[in-house]
Amino acid sequence: MSHAAPGPLLECRRIGKRFGGVQALVDVDLALWPGEVHGVVGSNGAGKSTLMKILAGVLPDHEGKVLLAGRPVRLASPQAALAQGIAMVYQELSGIGPLSVAENLLLGRQPVTRWGWIDWPAMRRLAREYLAELGIQIDVRRRLDGLPPAIRQMVEIARGIHSGARVLILDEPTCSLSPPETRRLFALVRRLRQRNVAVVFISHFIEQVLEICDRVTVLRDGRRVVTAPRAKLDKHQIIGRMLGDDRARAAPGPRPPQEAGYEGQVLLPPRTGVPPVLCAQKLALDGALLPVDLEVSPGECLGLYGFVGAGHRELARALAGAVRPTAGRVLLDGRPLRPGNTHHAVRRGVVLVGGDRAQGLFLKAELYKNVTLAHLRRSVGEWLTRRREIAVSRPVLERVGCRPAEPRLPAGSLSGGNQQKAVIAKWLLGPVRVLVLDEPTRGMDVAAKREVMRLIAQLKHEGAAVILASAEPELVLAHADRILVMSRGRIARHLAGAKVDQAALLRDA
Repeated sequence: MSHAAPGPLLECRRIGKRFGGVQALVDVDLALWPGEVHGVVGSNGAGKSTLMKILAGVLPDHEGKVLLAGRPVRLASPQAALAQGIAMVYQELSGIGPLSVAENLLLGRQPVTRWGWIDWPAMRRLAREYLAELGIQIDVRRRLDGLPPAIRQMVEIARGIHSGARVLILDEPTCSLSPPETRRLFALVRRLRQRNVAVVFISHFIEQVLEICDRVTVLRDGRRVVTAPRAKLDKHQIIGRMLGDDRARAAPGPRPPQEAGYEGQVLLPPRTGVPPVLCAQKLALDGALLPVDLEVSPGECLGLYGFVGAGHRELARALAGAVRPTAGRVLLDGRPLRPGNTHHAVRRGVVLVGGDRAQGLFLKAELYKNVTLAHLRRSVGEWLTRRREIAVSRPVLERVGCRPAEPRLPAGSLSGGNQQKAVIAKWLLGPVRVLVLDEPTRGMDVAAKREVMRLIAQLKHEGAAVILASAEPELVLAHADRILVMSRGRIARHLAGAKVDQAALLRDA
């Protein structure tokens, strides 16, 4: 790490950020030196993304000061941050799909001829050179949205690296990369270090943080816990700081009531021996999932836990027919489900509840239309009337505890937690044999999480098999009877009939 400059290249002083009544960051200090690769780690909700979005100009309103080369700067927008030499590569793919790879790589920086026209040959040559540094050889004239996710991620990284930034923020850059692609990225990061670029490396993969970073900062509950050279930290120490040393050493105890947010150690129950209702055999998805076998029984909750890009979410969606696997099959009661066919899955009682309520509901439509839509003929009959739909939907809205349980309200007028209850309500008008949950409580407060998960626990008690895919270890520990820890598209550990805590999940992931 080079400290040739007399002071930090970028400095955060007492940064604070509040969203409504929630304090996301509290007096956070951070210093980045030229030529430093600085790791930032923390559990979900620790404040990593909020801090980086402040530096990237996405969240301009905050407490505290940001200094660049010793001078206070106001990062009022992403464009303003980039003008100051700060660029961020997001974990969510943000490229423009209809444009070509070359256009995405040089958007806003296209080379021009002396007559002022875009120099297309020069732009394509530069694009090929940028990607060659990452070992990628593709036709840069292809549309971005026609490429696999891993290649699109590499395009995003190449664009950030060649933006001319003095500070480059990489948010989970390896989540969809293969090991060889990760090695090429690390080689490029080391070259950036030699050019005195300051790199912020955010990752759940602690081994990678310890491999590539010079110093590491740990955030917990919106506060900076520690900043130390990597030589003074190991994986177990980082996990302990992320969770709090008291929680990492928590004594074994009995399994708590089924509530979201439990953070101690749990004793997973032994398997009941009930025959499985749903099985996956060698289920695989190109670029996301290696061949996976699993089974789940009636009245059981199977947890799928992993970091971003681990493959647990893709597995859940493939089980419910939301994506078509490239290999393998899913069996319900021993009979195959049609791959990539949600309608067939729903008819047989396999339903998917995701964390994006906007995809599960028509937010501008009334609640009764949302509730009856999935099983319209079954629930209302041949003669469709508004009165019948309202009469059918009101009892299920009351059953799930939707507040207010008024079928004529627009779905978009409800809070996030009540929208999720409405999503569950629409499936209760038909059979629910297997309930597949893909980050079902994303964006909810603690009270809303508790209410939604109690409803799901009730469905499990009534005999539904539940598959819970989440990157929140607290949620999985509180509700799963068995846990499959996933990493890099494969099952890294199967946990059943044993004592488990957050630290164990983090180590296995």
